Amino acid sequence: MDGTTSTKHFDQRFQQRGMNQIVVMALLQYGEARKTRDQASSLVFTKAALAEIKSDLGRSAYLACEKLRNAYIVMSEEGTLITVARSFRRTIH
Repeated sequence: MDGTTSTKHFDQRFQQRGMNQIVVMALLQYGEARKTRDQASSLVFTKAALAEIKSDLGRSAYLACEKLRNAYIVMSEEGTLITVARSFRRTIH
């Protein structure tokens, strides 16, 4: 993922959950970080982030992110990607 280290678990979940590399890169660049219980960060899309993606990356990237708007990434304090998933709860603010 463009110089970012990821765990084997992340790579497996990326494939299993049908994630799009554009969405993962957009989450890394535009996602809002929220602390988890284990001092890791969860990166999620916000309405503002999606609007910024649309203006910066264009309509096709925006549509890919909008389709997976409930996706999130868990990242360690050191910046290692731990897992990627889709939330069944409302994550966008």
